[in-house]
Amino acid sequence: MYKVTVGGVFAGYSDTAVYVKVAENGSYIPCDPAEAGGVCVKLPYEHTDEDGNTVKTAEDIVFKFPGGELLGMEQEATLEETSGTLLVEQAEEVINILTGGGSE
Repeated sequence: MYKVTVGGVFAGYSDTAVYVKVAENGSYIPCDPAEAGGVCVKLPYEHTDEDGNTVKTAEDIVFKFPGGELLGMEQEATLEETSGTLLVEQAEEVINILTGGGSE
């Protein structure tokens, strides 16, 4: 699992990270992390449909790494590998604190 930070602000967690660079034809292509100018991650995205309903989906978003080179229109982001198991444990601790549960 990856923690995505954009401009110093937490943007979300993603289960996947595909390292990308720009091909000669201008499209993003997967590559080794050492060659990557950025990364494509799947993050929660909220938008309004044509009926005015709020829809939550997961969208693939390409971010540029600090100092990385892509097309020039991408937001800059950093990735931090994290453990999904640890996140669940932390969530359980917070729930216990808020509800007064947990060990004495």
